[in-house]
Amino acid sequence: MTLSTVASLLERPVWFGPSDRPLCGWLTAPTSGVASQGVLLAPPIGRESRAARRALRLASCRMARRGMVALRFDYDGTGDSSGMLDEPARDEAWVASVEHAAEFLRGLGLTTISAVGMRLGATIVGAAVDAHGLGLTSLVLWDPCASGRNYLRELSALESLRREHVSIESDGSVETSEFVFSPRTVSEIRHLSLTKLERTPLADRILVITRDDRSIPDKLQERLSKEKVDWALTSEQQALIGVDPLHAELPEKTVDELIDWLGAEHAPAAPFRLPADAAAVTMASAPGGAVVHERFVELGQRRLFGIVTEPLAARDGPLVLFLNVSTDEHTGPSRLWVELSRRWSALGLQCVRFDLTGIGDSPMLPGGRSANIYDQHWLDDLGEVARALRPDRPSDSVYIGLCSGAFLAVEAGLSVRPRGVYVINPPVGIDFLHGSCRLAASRLAPVRLLGAQLKEVALRLRWFAVVLWRACRVIMPTVFSTDVLSRLAATDTDMLVLASSEDLSPYPKTRRLDRFFSKRLVAPRGYEVTFVPGLDHSMLAAGGRAATVELLDRRVRDHFVGNTAAAAPGPGDKEPT
Repeated sequence: MTLSTVASLLERPVWFGPSDRPLCGWLTAPTSGVASQGVLLAPPIGRESRAARRALRLASCRMARRGMVALRFDYDGTGDSSGMLDEPARDEAWVASVEHAAEFLRGLGLTTISAVGMRLGATIVGAAVDAHGLGLTSLVLWDPCASGRNYLRELSALESLRREHVSIESDGSVETSEFVFSPRTVSEIRHLSLTKLERTPLADRILVITRDDRSIPDKLQERLSKEKVDWALTSEQQALIGVDPLHAELPEKTVDELIDWLGAEHAPAAPFRLPADAAAVTMASAPGGAVVHERFVELGQRRLFGIVTEPLAARDGPLVLFLNVSTDEHTGPSRLWVELSRRWSALGLQCVRFDLTGIGDSPMLPGGRSANIYDQHWLDDLGEVARALRPDRPSDSVYIGLCSGAFLAVEAGLSVRPRGVYVINPPVGIDFLHGSCRLAASRLAPVRLLGAQLKEVALRLRWFAVVLWRACRVIMPTVFSTDVLSRLAATDTDMLVLASSEDLSPYPKTRRLDRFFSKRLVAPRGYEVTFVPGLDHSMLAAGGRAATVELLDRRVRDHFVGNTAAAAPGPGDKEPT
């Protein structure tokens, strides 16, 4: 399976590492078949890894154009790799993941190996070199954390400024936006340190990229004084990892500078071997849990990237489709789509998590650009994915989405007529969005432009869209009169709506305005809304997230586990012969 974005390079998902705990990675290589070096890219940990994912893909593609083979990957217990974040010995598992990545590159016939580590990823690479040697030619420490202690301290400080969903519990655990580090994991992260590395040199040459708004700790400077080091400053790091990951800006200048530095070594180009297309792998659904299959898939005409998780035995029940949240990648909020896929596949269901057109690991749009939220291509993707995996009966499916993904799940419900649509925090102005998308699909260019502009209003002024929808119902009643959730509730599709009280109204203290806005959820027609205690809009708080997952899990088990009875045929289903 190869997803090529431009003629000069190819991108291929790979499994590597231990057969009983496979690691997931992406190999990006020049199509010429020769390369000067292999470069492993070690990502940050936690929320920062989400923010850095697009940047590391950008770096991989540009490295391949410069004649390098790049491997970006997920550590054990993160992303699409095996394991869970709260399993024991996280520091050792992450260090071993870096060693396996270096071994994989060498197995392709590459003799010159370099590494790029960002934030705690730089610390982990340093620990891997200290423990295993690795034999690196070049090493880039990109905004490195001097130690795990520094990382946790910075994380807590930044999160407390950025959001209210952060706490350090009395038992030693650290709860941040999206992820909770258990007391044991916190202790293991603290073991990681660049300042205490004993092996010298770490690599033949080292580039340290530091932030222009932050000084580097004295102890780290002292340790690096023993190495052959070049120093560089970046002004792009705050806009990359200091913001909501959905708004992270690509560090174009920093990427080009580090690639120039890597290429300055002038290693001779030599042939390399591409790995065979990845077969399905087996992994535990949870520590001590049932074993499931996972495999990479290309979906639909646009060759969307996805990972199918399915039971070892024959599947039993509908296909469960997990949708992207905004322009975020397919692992879902707090990696939930990965964990739920494996949990439900262990019960007999087939699940797929995938990236819509122009985001995550799917091919980019023409010109190499990423998609914007509510991209019109995404509506076409919804049915194509179900048809790719259930060609005879795409309606034998369940769509699950959060926020913008909830909007897409509802749209899929109206077009595919699946067995289930389960939505979390559907966006404010969902009816207005539905009408705007109908206009954007018009054959008439002026009407398409109007639809695109109205979608922009819904994105930037979401509460105003509620008011504007009411006006549009009068001006264009055939387009904007639909209450989409009520319309879906009137079908045979099982519908679950889970919501945060944060999304009720922007004016909770003004009775009349509050009543006007909150009526969209507290007075639904033909369906119920379950307000989940502690749930915030983006599912960042651990308590509300756990309660939401419990409700989802119960609904799926009650309706679809061991229940093979299909719903009425959908509009895209084939007639049985």
